[in-house]
Amino acid sequence: MVDKRNIDEYNAIILSAYRALIRGTKDMVFIKDVNQAYIGASDAFVKMMGKEDESQLIGFTDMDILEDKNLAKRYMDDDKKILASGNNLIDYVEPITDEDGHARYGSTCKYILMDDNGKKLGILGLTKDITREYMARQHYQQELKYLFELPKEAYAVSYIDVDEWRMISQRRKEISNGTFEQCNTVEELAFAAVDSILDRESKAFSFYKDFSSDMLYRLYESGKTEISFKYERRLTNGLVRWVHNQIRFLTDLDSGHLCALLTAKDIDAEKKAEQDLLVAAKMDKMTMVYNRETTMDQIREILKSQSDSNHVLLMLDVDNFKMLNDTFGHQTGDEFLISLASELKHHFRETDVVGRIGGDEFFALMKNVPDLSIVPRKAGQILDTIIAICDNYEGINLSGSIGISIYPEDGETIEKLYEKADEALYQAKRHGKNQFIFANS
Repeated sequence: MVDKRNIDEYNAIILSAYRALIRGTKDMVFIKDVNQAYIGASDAFVKMMGKEDESQLIGFTDMDILEDKNLAKRYMDDDKKILASGNNLIDYVEPITDEDGHARYGSTCKYILMDDNGKKLGILGLTKDITREYMARQHYQQELKYLFELPKEAYAVSYIDVDEWRMISQRRKEISNGTFEQCNTVEELAFAAVDSILDRESKAFSFYKDFSSDMLYRLYESGKTEISFKYERRLTNGLVRWVHNQIRFLTDLDSGHLCALLTAKDIDAEKKAEQDLLVAAKMDKMTMVYNRETTMDQIREILKSQSDSNHVLLMLDVDNFKMLNDTFGHQTGDEFLISLASELKHHFRETDVVGRIGGDEFFALMKNVPDLSIVPRKAGQILDTIIAICDNYEGINLSGSIGISIYPEDGETIEKLYEKADEALYQAKRHGKNQFIFANS
């Protein structure tokens, strides 16, 4: 029992405790009198209301403060009902906004304040930010259904307790005669992933190599709710396929532990179609050798990355090609170019570059040529090939002319090599066609 003589001191202690509590809490706390005017508020509540300090609330009602009058009226009507009914409001979940205006969720309690005689003095309101918990509950049941109904094209779903670092459950199914390894522990899951991922520099490899409870907690506490990556993985049947991993964080409703739901889906067809589109963008659609832009880029990259080697550029032009088009039509001319491109690819290595730079002109770069004496033989073989193809077109005197430039002797850039090879090609045509000429001859 407090001595009445110390009542002022007692009240001072209570007031001091209230100030310390309301200043230190991260929760949104407010006190209103029976007329719904604010008489106190925590810093978090002040910021949520869009104000700088408590003094901008004291003595004002929600109708005075809030720009949204409909919202202000709802707040005041709610508080009026609480005071009239005499019943406290407990754990009412509602949308709130933070100081930056972002949508969040809060759990609100409102308590009626009364004196010793039961007279109502006002309302104490307390709102806790439960955004993470609320979102976790919303997604929990939706996510866990994957453990019972695997998503379409899903190889496997694993459910891991991050706190206890144990495998709660794993479900698998066969796709294209292959799937993921059966794993009974988290360690087995991480080892199987690291062992089967092809690209050791990929995000997926780094993720599973460092896979641990601490690592997942760091990601979760940084604000990550989901992690995903795509990579190539060797399945149980030995085949390599593209996989899409998604890792979602959940709070287990029973234990309260942080958990991770790992889903692995087959995206091989999708990824290969995407790669085919990328390849198609680099190719000449008719002849299926590199187009002009890609040819130039490829050669430019080779000259940059392998500047200490000899490279040879051959520029080929079909002699009298216009006569073939005029005599047999453009479709026949296209068929000839397709056959020529196919034969050219057979004459060069896969590491060389073969491309069509326009019309009936082609480029070929022979990479890393240690002995330049093989170049005339290669050029002669190409000319013979053109003559052989031309035998199919009677009455047309088709042949080929080739200009040749050498890196770095004739130039150190693709532009310079192009210029030199083009000059040599012009000389080959000028001196009778059906021949090759080196730029330095």
